[in-house]
Amino acid sequence: MSRTDRERLEDILEATTQILALTDRGRSAFDTDLAIQPALERLLEIIGESATRLSGEVMEALPDVDWSRIRRLRIVLAHHYHRVDPEQVWTIATSAVPSLLTQVQKRLSEESG
Repeated sequence: MSRTDRERLEDILEATTQILALTDRGRSAFDTDLAIQPALERLLEIIGESATRLSGEVMEALPDVDWSRIRRLRIVLAHHYHRVDPEQVWTIATSAVPSLLTQVQKRLSEESG
């Protein structure tokens, strides 16, 4: 059974929330805890997969989100793992994910409202 757009947005919301919990541990934890980097990569991959399956209507309703970049990141994480740059993972997790979380929360709130 296919997931709805709302379920996919909820998946993105859950993944972004988990990413923020991990990045709140700080950069030194990211650099030293062997579990954090792959966890962030997997959560970003989940976001990318969910984004790939969203309808055009939802993506158009969130024009400030760079959906194509999110989908491309998923491809790199899933298929070109050897090219993943930890510095980029950290930057995306700490600078792009908070904005995505805000946008998705707003959309889900509007749908519920």
